[in-house]
Amino acid sequence: MSARIDLLFSPDCMSGALFNTIDVLRSANIVWRLRNPGSRNWPLYWRLIDASGATLPLPAWLANTLALPEPEPEFSPEQTALFVPGLAMRSVPHLTQLLNNAEAEIALIAARHAAGSVIAASYTGPAMLARAGILDGRNATITWLIVGWFSRNFPQVRLMMDRPMTIDGSLFCAGAPASHISLALALVRHFAGDEVAQTCANSLLYEPLRFEQSGLMLTELPLTTRDGVVYKAKQWLEQHIVEPYSLEAAAQAAAVSTRTLLRYFHDVLSMTPLDYLHKLRIERAKQLLELTLFDLPRIMEICGYQDASAFRRLFRRETGLTPSEYRRRYAVRSTRRWWRADDAPSPAKRN
Repeated sequence: MSARIDLLFSPDCMSGALFNTIDVLRSANIVWRLRNPGSRNWPLYWRLIDASGATLPLPAWLANTLALPEPEPEFSPEQTALFVPGLAMRSVPHLTQLLNNAEAEIALIAARHAAGSVIAASYTGPAMLARAGILDGRNATITWLIVGWFSRNFPQVRLMMDRPMTIDGSLFCAGAPASHISLALALVRHFAGDEVAQTCANSLLYEPLRFEQSGLMLTELPLTTRDGVVYKAKQWLEQHIVEPYSLEAAAQAAAVSTRTLLRYFHDVLSMTPLDYLHKLRIERAKQLLELTLFDLPRIMEICGYQDASAFRRLFRRETGLTPSEYRRRYAVRSTRRWWRADDAPSPAKRN
């Protein structure tokens, strides 16, 4: 089922959040087509709207880049979301003035919520939701810059400042401007499902271990050296990921005893060197399952495993899924071997 995200533009909004959201939605559609190459449908549509709900045309220089899929179907309110970017405030008094000038936008937010749409807001945007009266008794988060003012003016809202994003029913809130991507991914997950959202997250969000593994798979990139027992041992394990595990060899590379290495790993990483090696291997396996058509024996070989049952057990322990389940959920493209990434769906047959 398709959905449409309406992006609320106002002269005082942080418009970059709107374009970031479109980038995520476009990425989700690309993932969908890669996974469903024969489909002529799009899961996500979007449009830029003003306070009256009217569609705003994109400038010509943006239209070609950010154009929405065509043709657009009809949507019920439950198949739509309203994305409310933050207001670009200079101070709390300035924010109060901006809110006073945003009566039309606040009325639109209230009406869309009453109709059954999902409402998502970021940075100072949740203040507009609170003004609309839709956050009373609900969980929300907001930028730390105005948390004192917000809690005094909207005491009925349950602020959750210990988390970057909150989801309470059909209300999605994010505090930091940098959380725009996560908020957009939450909308993707809500409307297009966990598999598409997670695949997008794997591509768009920074995960240190994943980036490290990507570098290790490009053998032409040199590895820098640093002092430090754990760092040296980690480097050795990463460079010998396909070889049989040897605590003695890892300790020798770090120039310490095996007992000292175990103690350092426990103190710094709360795990053993073997646990770290398994995490490296499983992360590599996840990337290969997502990006390649290699069969399981080949992936096991690349990741340093010979025992299929042990590999499946470790993979399930780390991910909660079997390798085949993980590939079905998160593979970037269809598993049909004849298909290429640049293939386009064939035109519909005419009767």
